[in-house]
Amino acid sequence: MEEWFLAEACDGFSIVPDIAFDGVADFVEQVVPILQERGLFHTEYEGNTLRENMGVPYEYGIRELE
Repeated sequence: MEEWFLAEACDGFSIVPDIAFDGVADFVEQVVPILQERGLFHTEYEGNTLRENMGVPYEYGIRELE
């Protein structure tokens, strides 16, 4: 999966951990740090809002009334 991502053969993956037990906690505690060490997952957010981090312009979805 890392090779595909680095080769730009994909832009990401959808991961669905088992939420009934420890799937989410295990992923966050064990997998995310490995991805961060490899530079494949952010360690900090660039913006202060979800909009800024998603790169959505402030005007998106706002229409002026005529």
